[in-house]
Amino acid sequence: MKTIKLHELSENPQHLETIARTLKDGGLVCVPCRGTYRILADFNDQSAVTGLMQSKRRTKKAPSLVFVKDSSQLKDIVDDVDPIAQKLADTLWPGPLTILFKPNPDLPRKVTKQVAKANGYIGIRIPQDDMLLSILDAFGGPVLVSSANKEKKSGETSPAQVRKNFVSRVDIFVDAGDLQGNPASTVIEINDGSWTITRQGEITEENLTDAVA
Repeated sequence: MKTIKLHELSENPQHLETIARTLKDGGLVCVPCRGTYRILADFNDQSAVTGLMQSKRRTKKAPSLVFVKDSSQLKDIVDDVDPIAQKLADTLWPGPLTILFKPNPDLPRKVTKQVAKANGYIGIRIPQDDMLLSILDAFGGPVLVSSANKEKKSGETSPAQVRKNFVSRVDIFVDAGDLQGNPASTVIEINDGSWTITRQGEITEENLTDAVA
């Protein structure tokens, strides 16, 4: 596990290139995101997706999370974009809103089977964090995202625990010290032009209503 301090990442653009290359080569990268550490993998790489799932021992029945750099990438990874979903994305992304989509049937079957096994959906959002946006821009594609803890165990805010749990799995760790956590993103499902909040987070019902008004 190669460690890069967060301030070093902002000071040296070559680190971004190293992270992007690692993801393109099928590696795993751990970064701070909204007060916890998250592990990233190339969403379109079957081996990388499998590696991330295995590193987590992930069996939890919750939709997988995918980060994209802009909404134009949706067409390549989801089956259909409801007009309401597009408007919410245009208005509230980047931001703490995760929208559930059916995966594109043209995605590799092994990828779809792993990331949508919970309920047939994947959760997608554009993160607010400038560092993450820089990584997504340098990488150029969608990334699968998962919290840096073993299934049903804590540790995703502690660099020491991240190293202990993932030292042999994660290729690059961006260390920002101990983190404090932040409110979760709001998760919504959209059907027939209306939304349902499946997890209440920072984005409120009023925010959603205002966004489509």
